[in-house]
Amino acid sequence: MTLAEHFLGTAPGRAAPAAIDNGRRQAAQGLTLLAKAELGLDDKDAADAALKRAAQYSRLVGLVEVDLEIRTTAGQLALARNDPSAALAEIQRALPEAERIGRTGNLVQLYQLQARSFAGLRRPADALTSIRRSMDLVEEIRSTLQESSLRSGYIEDKQGIYQFAVRMALRTQNAADAFAFAERARARAFLDLLGNSTTLSKGRTRALVQEEVQLRARLAEAQALASDSESETGEARQAKEAVEAADRDYRAFLERVRKENVEQASLMTVEPVTLTEIQGLLPEGTTLVEYLVGNADVVIWIIERHRAKALTVRGARADLVASVRTLRAAIADQAPLAEIERQAAKLYDGLLAPARAEIQGTRLLIVPHDVLHYLPFAALRSPAGRWLIEDYALATLPSASVLKFLAAKDASNAHPLALGNPDVGPALNLRYAEREARVVGETYPGATVLVRDAASEARVKALAGSAGMLHFATHAELNESEPMSSALLLTPGDGEDGRLEVRELFGLDLHARLVVLSACETGLGKLSRGDDLVGLQRAFLYAGTPAVVTTLWKVDDRASFVLMREFYVRLKTTAPGEALSLAQRETLRQFPHPFAWAGYGLTGAPW
Repeated sequence: MTLAEHFLGTAPGRAAPAAIDNGRRQAAQGLTLLAKAELGLDDKDAADAALKRAAQYSRLVGLVEVDLEIRTTAGQLALARNDPSAALAEIQRALPEAERIGRTGNLVQLYQLQARSFAGLRRPADALTSIRRSMDLVEEIRSTLQESSLRSGYIEDKQGIYQFAVRMALRTQNAADAFAFAERARARAFLDLLGNSTTLSKGRTRALVQEEVQLRARLAEAQALASDSESETGEARQAKEAVEAADRDYRAFLERVRKENVEQASLMTVEPVTLTEIQGLLPEGTTLVEYLVGNADVVIWIIERHRAKALTVRGARADLVASVRTLRAAIADQAPLAEIERQAAKLYDGLLAPARAEIQGTRLLIVPHDVLHYLPFAALRSPAGRWLIEDYALATLPSASVLKFLAAKDASNAHPLALGNPDVGPALNLRYAEREARVVGETYPGATVLVRDAASEARVKALAGSAGMLHFATHAELNESEPMSSALLLTPGDGEDGRLEVRELFGLDLHARLVVLSACETGLGKLSRGDDLVGLQRAFLYAGTPAVVTTLWKVDDRASFVLMREFYVRLKTTAPGEALSLAQRETLRQFPHPFAWAGYGLTGAPW
């Protein structure tokens, strides 16, 4: 017996091959990570060298999972070298293995790389097929993440998939599919906030949300076990079967929810309405203008009841962000009108002028995206020297799909509940807010008006459900890191802390046709590239109110009083969107500076 044979017969010797294989596995994984890092630093040659060494180690031990990472990175490298043919070859070799072992994370990347390769080869239809597959997998992964912050972050990281899909659809002259992709991407993190907690749904939907949370947890646990198992073992096969069973149960649950509660289903699954459906929901004379902001362009849909068109306007996102910030800063600082008009005209030229010839209606329903959520569209300035609010009645939507759920309320219940200047401390006293609330009472003699100590959170919760309209002339406190903790500030007492939080609003069952939040910055929430705009108005829409008036900045106290007085007078004879637009025009006449009137906006069903 040789010395080598003797060694291999000992315990250390028997363990040696496994130790060597483990060392090779670690080397292959480490070199693949190094290649990714080098590629991130744009050192393509160094990335190539690291990948070749990683492939050598991987081949020695037959590491399927590591080989997938190597080929994925090789595809990325080929695209970085502007060689889509080579990238496609790498991806085509990797995809069958990834599909065979069910590596969802790898498949998301591989289908996305395949789509980009097809795009580079001028094959947009094939690119669209691949990106659809990646998109479907992204949503599957998102649905199993348990923390809302993780789910929001995951979607935000993958927004490029949706942006890419929109542009491929437009290249194939399919504006309807492009619109559906844009809607599919919009506000997913906000919907996750609703579907992630049993405290955020009202009435009979709580049981559905509870059941969804349990099924998602089961599916996530099964997927985690499958991911940790070696691909060719019996344990792996059992784990895969468990994933398939959990997935079947989850899909069956979603199908049942679709039949029982359409609105709740929309908060659990990605099922945007079609372009044709949206057209059917638009009244005559109304034009829906939807935006999608990309890194190098803005896509604009102009949709009316019998016609629709998509336009692409070139321009860097960074420049758009700078323009919006400049305009807002000028308005907030109450800069001279000439300076504001110049900035507002620049934004009109980029966002409205390209679509102007397609707009036939006199009412605009705007669906903003990204930084445009911060833009006071009313203050855009036309070449004719007119503010946008002077030419159109305006309203906004968080997404076009929301139109389906904004059921009109009975206008005969005009009994308002108005709260003004709650007692929340001398520093937060709003001198005109009491007068504003009393104006509501004077305009509607049957109104319930609560001011100072009486404007309490406890009274609101007791009376809000029976009110035909709700008016809050108070401060708001927004929390970007915990948006569900954002709140309207009311008088504390009777077991309530005085903070009417967003999470509490979702539990209300409102029957009001209108909510007015005449408060400080009630319209703003967290803005991300995935449109994760979480504001108090969204909570009221879900609670049952079809229209919400909010403000984009701390509005001048006296101008707010004038605008609200005009608004409620006009509301007696016209729809909320028309009434607000008329009130803004009257306030503009008395207070020409946009700071006084441009911050107001109506979200929801305006007419």
